[in-house]
Amino acid sequence: MGVKVEKEEKEEKEKNMSKDEKSKPAEVGKGLDIGTAFIYCAQKRGSQVVFRTQRNAFFDIEYSEFTRGILEKSDVKYVLSKDKLYVVGDDAIKFANVFAKSTRRPMKNGVLSPEEPEALPIVELIIKSVLGSPSEKNELCYYSVPGTPVDADFDAIYHQNVIKAFLEKWGYRPKPINEGLAVVFSELAEDNFTGMGISLGGGMANVCLAIMAVPVFSFSVAKAGDWVDDQVARVTNEPASKITTFKETSLNLKKPESQMTRIEQALSIYYNHLIEYVLGEIKKEITNSPRIPKFEKSIPIVISGGTASPPGFLEKFKGILEKTSFPLEVKEVRLAPHPLYTVAKGALIAAIADREKSI
Repeated sequence: MGVKVEKEEKEEKEKNMSKDEKSKPAEVGKGLDIGTAFIYCAQKRGSQVVFRTQRNAFFDIEYSEFTRGILEKSDVKYVLSKDKLYVVGDDAIKFANVFAKSTRRPMKNGVLSPEEPEALPIVELIIKSVLGSPSEKNELCYYSVPGTPVDADFDAIYHQNVIKAFLEKWGYRPKPINEGLAVVFSELAEDNFTGMGISLGGGMANVCLAIMAVPVFSFSVAKAGDWVDDQVARVTNEPASKITTFKETSLNLKKPESQMTRIEQALSIYYNHLIEYVLGEIKKEITNSPRIPKFEKSIPIVISGGTASPPGFLEKFKGILEKTSFPLEVKEVRLAPHPLYTVAKGALIAAIADREKSI
């Protein structure tokens, strides 16, 4: 199948970088977060970490030269395949909202979607637009993979190996890292990389309990942000893409329930259920696992991911945790400072540590 990129987006986050740092070449080694909803790349430049991102979504429209010309003039990103134009990235959700329809994704539940025949070429092109070319031959790239799902009948083996083949084809030396462990690498250095990392993304919730950077257990559940959006769309009779946009831009879970709209109330209800469900699965894993060591100190829990980003989420999570008879003593629960970029940053830290070890 002939597929080519007509437009691509590279969004760089270069916060607080001096002119000297911006002029410095990027250091060798990259971290890649391949999420169901977004793909992020992290790379170090000077003392700062630079991020590039792209929405992992597409929206198909019928091909015509006229439509193609309009997309060109409007600087809209798209992929051309056979008789279809696939608008990709952030523009995809804009088109979906205009047509009151939902976007499609090349991934589902954290892995490549078996329901989308265009999934492989589209996700390959989106990842490549974010990652770019290697700085040197066989540049090390740690890429995120989900844990084994405890509530769904699939695994990440196929997904992991397809992504590995993409990266090798482009000249990288790829290494997978569990998504929850990447959160531990990113945020728990001061705790000697001991504690629990939770990544609440679009397709999955990933959990990893680690001691000194060694996983005690890791797993995923197939309920996360997309599940919340789908349930709210169903009970409010609104397009899921509209719910997604509202959740990402306007949702405030601190708002008193009496002042919430119908959509806000539904989101709050399903957020409650999601938190209770994830905590319930963590309790099961701790209770049923024969390998849980005795922790000398109470542990921190760090949460990341777009689903955890709305204001009030952390307070909601803490409130539900306090009512739960949790089997481990928890020192603190905190949200990662930049929850969208945490997994990519953790993957980058793993790549840098690996490279320094081999020098």
